Amino acid sequence: METNTRELLTVEQAAEYLQLSQSSIRSYIRQGKLNAFRVAGKRKVLIPRTELLKLLEPARGGSVLDDEADDE
Repeated sequence: METNTRELLTVEQAAEYLQLSQSSIRSYIRQGKLNAFRVAGKRKVLIPRTELLKLLEPARGGSVLDDEADDE
């Protein structure tokens, strides 16, 4: 199953999905910027994909597509 179709991702998968380091993902979790869940009795942390998408903001107040159109 591909990472893009999973609803719950591990820290490693989340870091790859957002092209960030695993330590950045863990830092967002500690700071409360990213909601994550620990599997009971395990060290495994799972992050809903929808929570990852909430971290994304438009660049410079516009969409990425607008920026690409300006480059042409």
